[in-house]
Amino acid sequence: MTAPITTPLITFPAKLRPVLVMEPALVPLFEMAGAPFTVLADVAWGELDAALRRAPATTLVVADPYAGLRRGDGFPRVRDLLRSFPSVPVVAALELRPEIAGDVAMLLEWGVSEVVSVGTESTPRAVAARLRQAHVRPLKRALEAALSPYVNAESRQILMAAAEVAAEGGLAAELAARLGVTARTLTVRCARAELPAPRQVQAWLRVLLACMLLDDPGRTVYGAAYASGYQTERSLRRAITAFLGVDSTTLRKAGAFSTASAAFNGALRDAREAARERRRAERR
Repeated sequence: MTAPITTPLITFPAKLRPVLVMEPALVPLFEMAGAPFTVLADVAWGELDAALRRAPATTLVVADPYAGLRRGDGFPRVRDLLRSFPSVPVVAALELRPEIAGDVAMLLEWGVSEVVSVGTESTPRAVAARLRQAHVRPLKRALEAALSPYVNAESRQILMAAAEVAAEGGLAAELAARLGVTARTLTVRCARAELPAPRQVQAWLRVLLACMLLDDPGRTVYGAAYASGYQTERSLRRAITAFLGVDSTTLRKAGAFSTASAAFNGALRDAREAARERRRAERR
């Protein structure tokens, strides 16, 4: 059983998706979502950075951008959060009105993952759907943008599922379950999609997740290791060296995710070429 991750400020429940709700008035709305989301409301804005440095990769932050501000102040707390922890999905909860359409567009451009409408029309199903859509959104968005155009649609579907599983600390067996197939079927499906074997896919996605976390200005190597499911900082450093051939210091200076995604595209290219060579050999 996985032990909860603990900071001096907060205990994050294991195997669940913590939702840090920054305004107490929003807590009842987001508690409606239910499992696998767990609302945590005992972190103040001044404590948020410290909490996120050790938060699991499944953590979401919910905030009312207007709380405590006058119109036109520019949402400094949300902006600073997105700059320090771009890997963390941030959900903006506000009353949607025509006059704030420009503000909503700006928040989404900054990197806010989802917007939840606060009002009488909010239902448990709608809130849960928004949280599910925000789940691991920064990683999936970055991965989608970085993938080579030669990666086919079926491969992308498998890789997006693998991104979610990586954030949740899962392995190839969990990826098969996420896709609703057996482990054997997943192996066949990966081969058909010209991907590496499922275990390799999941190992790569964990490295990519860790590298995205390493790009967070507010996160240490230690925090990135624990958030991405490595047992120790040393095990993350070993994985980086094995997969990317560089040390973590050099990697962060060069841009961790861009370096890792380039190497991953190379691994996908090798898998495509190997799959096509197998098919040519079978035809011969």
